[in-house]
Amino acid sequence: MALKLTRKIVVNPCFISSNAFRFLVGLSSNQDTRVFLSRGFGGFQGSDVLCKPRFFCPGTNLERLSWEGSSNAILLTKLENALKELKLDEAWETFNDFKRLYGFPNQLVVDRFITQLSYTSSRHWLQKACDLVMVASKEKTYHLQPNILAKLVLSLARAQMPIPSSMILRLMLKKKIQLPMNVLWSVFLHMVKTEVGTCLASNVLIQICDYHIRFCSKKSHCTNLLKPDTMMFNLVLDACVRFASPLKGQQIIELMSQTEVVADPHSINIIAQIHEMNGQRDELKKFKDHIAPLPVPFVSHYRHFYECLLSLHFKFDDIDAAAELLLDLNKSLESHPMEGLRKDYQKPRFVSIGSQNLKNGLKIKIVPELLQKDSVLKAEGKLDLIMFRDKKLFPTNRALAKLIYGYKRHGKINELSKVLLGLKKVLSSSGGSSLLCDVIDACIKLGWVEIAHDILDDMESSGDPLGSNTYMALLTAYHKRNMYREGNVLLKQMNKAGIVLNLSDEIFISKNVPENVD
Repeated sequence: MALKLTRKIVVNPCFISSNAFRFLVGLSSNQDTRVFLSRGFGGFQGSDVLCKPRFFCPGTNLERLSWEGSSNAILLTKLENALKELKLDEAWETFNDFKRLYGFPNQLVVDRFITQLSYTSSRHWLQKACDLVMVASKEKTYHLQPNILAKLVLSLARAQMPIPSSMILRLMLKKKIQLPMNVLWSVFLHMVKTEVGTCLASNVLIQICDYHIRFCSKKSHCTNLLKPDTMMFNLVLDACVRFASPLKGQQIIELMSQTEVVADPHSINIIAQIHEMNGQRDELKKFKDHIAPLPVPFVSHYRHFYECLLSLHFKFDDIDAAAELLLDLNKSLESHPMEGLRKDYQKPRFVSIGSQNLKNGLKIKIVPELLQKDSVLKAEGKLDLIMFRDKKLFPTNRALAKLIYGYKRHGKINELSKVLLGLKKVLSSSGGSSLLCDVIDACIKLGWVEIAHDILDDMESSGDPLGSNTYMALLTAYHKRNMYREGNVLLKQMNKAGIVLNLSDEIFISKNVPENVD
């Protein structure tokens, strides 16, 4: 409605002072300057008019003040235009003005604003979007939309903003809003890239499990609750290993059993690493009976498991257990071909957690043959003790060195020879003889020539002597250390074994072995 003027008074440009208020008027029309005042402004007298033309600009234009239309609609239109033109600063300011004057806007406007903020790559505006969602969640007239929240939490996770990401996840959990599982995987995948994100992701997973255990135990409203799956547990457990949080990992393992989530080969390998970090050898040994009978195609997927178990044997100084594990690595391969899979293939089995004497102890459900084709996880970590070659698992040189050192320290050289002989038989098709030669060469280089000689004797006693190069290497070592008596004994063994020396070898022996040595 336009302003109507009920009474006109023509004056020169001036300041007009009234009893009600003071104001400045400057209107120009051609050469005459006029001021139109309504009686509604209050009465005034001649003494109230103080004309000072010099304070006015003669170039002002006549304009009409209008209050046509609602400021509510004007602000909404301004907000929509700002969103269309991607002017987020102007949109945010307009939104705050509207909220301050009229309260929260309608559902469509808020959803569009949150969506627009979610698509930006700016961490500043993503944080604003999170703040807006938290405020909107307290409004009774606004209902959170799952698809809007899914876009926002995924954008926050991709931007490596774990704190607001966890806030949105907890809000959705509180409101019983379910995310698509593939979106939830992506969110966790991005969150666990950092140590802070891993801590928050693990806490969110614990909260999800608590909700599931609390409500589903009563068999009520389980359909509206999010149940964690194997992939979510694997992502968090793997991050606990990478960021050295074994105690948190142990807590996640227990929740995995309480929620009855199946552990696949990835889970078993990660659990093995957590048990190794916690020094829980007995817990790890429980899995061995379920993994050892697996066919050949599955063996390569459990290198990390055997690596962790062997490492714990060495840490506990249990050399006999380490040797037994090395001998058992490939013992069952031939007896469990892929064609002979048992009838309960991929049937879940249970492994107890903690003491087996507890009546109501926790048990984790495992399926060692369940390989995920679309898994985003890859086995990481350096393998120092176990390697895979020719469809078999082999001890590395480091593992053999630990084994030899352990037997030497305990004075069990005969047991060492038996273990090496057993390894030679098991690995006969993959360089078992070269393995023994490498062991003896390593002993010689370490100065353990007596141990190398004892191993040679044990190999001869078993009817499986080594080649001439090994004997010559030991003979040369005796010469360098001026151990002529031992060298002469070795020379007699070589003659007895039918190892023929060439002319240079005979000259070498004649110059360095005294004739009076029996």
